Amino acid sequence: MKYYFLLIAFLAITLISCSDDNTTNPPAADPVAYTNADGIKGGMLFDKFWATETGFDQTNANITKLNASADFFRCKQCHAWDLMGRNGSYNNRAPKTTRPNVADRNLRTTASNLTPQALFDAIKKGLGKSRRDISADLSTYDPATNSTIGDQMPDFSKILTDAQIWDIVKFLKTEALDVTKLYDATYSGTYPTGTATYSNIGKDGDATAGNTFYTAKCAICHGADGKQIPNLDGTTGMTVGKFARTKPNELQHKMKFGQLGSSMKATAGTITDFKNLYKALADTTKYPN
Repeated sequence: MKYYFLLIAFLAITLISCSDDNTTNPPAADPVAYTNADGIKGGMLFDKFWATETGFDQTNANITKLNASADFFRCKQCHAWDLMGRNGSYNNRAPKTTRPNVADRNLRTTASNLTPQALFDAIKKGLGKSRRDISADLSTYDPATNSTIGDQMPDFSKILTDAQIWDIVKFLKTEALDVTKLYDATYSGTYPTGTATYSNIGKDGDATAGNTFYTAKCAICHGADGKQIPNLDGTTGMTVGKFARTKPNELQHKMKFGQLGSSMKATAGTITDFKNLYKALADTTKYPN
């Protein structure tokens, strides 16, 4: 009996101790720099961090190098518009002498699993992997024989400011759109010769609401039927409707964060707004190829 009461007393003390720990040790607050970061600008930085729209110093000594070897520095080249790298829409984006291999990492999952501080550290300092110095010679890159240096992530600690990195972190954590809510996709084969098939564009969105959104935000430049600006993306016959149906992985980013270097700016909207817009653009009669 004595041991029974001792056991009860021990359990009571343990429970009280656990309760006290939860009270006195709340989860750490997010860094102030993260709280104050701009996720929309982060989305632009993810696309092309040295673009004029991001506020990047256009007198920076590295501008010429960045423009000459753009795909070796753009986040989207290695991680894709949908953040899934070679595991998603970029499973068929083979490397060339002018662009590196796509990363074998689902950045959406990584960003979800890491705290803002850990994600910041990963971008700035790396995850135990070598980083490519800005001075590296990329003119000799060959995906078949000389890819090691070119496939490394740039040393962003020497290229981006802490504030810019925090903006990218904010984008990854809060502003990047979840493409699984916009369309269905089937990825088959293996990188770099895989295939991506898109269907159910807009999913359960409201086409009527999407048409209203399009009229208010897009029609002034693209026209009522999406054909006013011909050959989008430099592709003959690429209308807004065709772009939405063949490249939904890319359009979602351009819609929300803008087309850098053009008059198309970031568009304020919720995931529901963009889902509705996708549903409307799935209509091949209203928005023809």
